[in-house]
Amino acid sequence: METAAAEWQRYRIWIASYDDWHPADWHDVPPRAIALEPADLVALSAHQARSFLEGFNREMLQRQRRRQQQRLWAVAVPVIVRFEGDPQPGEAVSGHRL
Repeated sequence: METAAAEWQRYRIWIASYDDWHPADWHDVPPRAIALEPADLVALSAHQARSFLEGFNREMLQRQRRRQQQRLWAVAVPVIVRFEGDPQPGEAVSGHRL
C-alpha cells in the first residue's frame, strides 16, 4: 500500500495463506497468496487498512517466531465501491424503512 493513497481509495482486507515466503515485517506483501476469507465485510480507508494489517500481521510474525506456523497473512486489496441505484440530483427518491 502506498503512503500517499488517494482519500477515496478503499481496500478489502483478505486473510490469505502462502508458501515459500518469509516475511520480515508486518507491511511485507507475499509474492503469491491464496485468498481464504475477507477479514471484514466493509471496505476500509488506507489508514484503517494499514491499522488492521499492522495488528494482524504483527501477531502472525510473533506466532511464526514461536514456531506456531499457520502461514496466514492479511493482504489489502484495492477495490472500487459502486453505489448501484444511487439517485442523481433532481430524481424522485423512494426511501426504505429501517
